[in-house]
Amino acid sequence: MKMQKLTLRIDWGDLDLLGHVNNVAIIRYLQAGRVMFMEHVGLPAVVGMKTGPIEAATEIQFTRQLHFPGSVDVYTGVREVKNTSIILEHRICDSSGEVAVKAMEVIVHFDFVNQTKIPLTDEIRSAIAAYLESLEEC
Repeated sequence: MKMQKLTLRIDWGDLDLLGHVNNVAIIRYLQAGRVMFMEHVGLPAVVGMKTGPIEAATEIQFTRQLHFPGSVDVYTGVREVKNTSIILEHRICDSSGEVAVKAMEVIVHFDFVNQTKIPLTDEIRSAIAAYLESLEEC
């Protein structure tokens, strides 16, 4: 799968009482990968937009602990493009390259005025295709 890499520093504030990265911080790491993807395909989430992306589902599998100090590499790719949604796949790796988290997110193209999902436009589909072409196999 073609994925883009984003390196983030693990901050001391990301830890829980047991000394490993808290699951809430993991969700922020996934958000960073998702926002990076949306910026590249022109799907910004801006207050007041009439249509745009909305997160419909997240599934996370934790495979190992992450610790401070260190960094993580967040890899984000597109698993599938459907009629009204995009399924993103993420991997978060520790500084040694070991996979610590596998995740999937469903992003829906949404009409905020009518409160309903809407089909992805041809423009969005073309932008996703161009984004995927720019990535390397991971």
